[in-house]
Amino acid sequence: MDVKITQLSSNHNRVRTREIVGECAKLPVEGETFLMFAEPIDKSKSMRMLHTSKLKSVRKEDNIYYFETQNSEYKLEVKSG
Repeated sequence: MDVKITQLSSNHNRVRTREIVGECAKLPVEGETFLMFAEPIDKSKSMRMLHTSKLKSVRKEDNIYYFETQNSEYKLEVKSG
C-alpha cells in the first residue's frame, strides 16, 4: 500500500529525512517491527528501506497511524491500498 511516514520525534539522527513516501506490505502492529520501501535518495542505489525497532504503541485515527518505537515517534498516512 502507498504510504507517507513522518518522524515526529527521535533521540537519534539516523534517518536522513523526516518524511518518506513509499510502500509497505503491512500496517503497524504493536510488538512488531515496521518495514517500508521507497525510492532511493542516492540514485546509484536500488531502493530505500526504513526498518524500525519493535513498536511500543500504535494508535489509529482514520487513515493515520501514530506509533512509538524505542527511540522515535512516527505518523504514517495511508494513501492507497
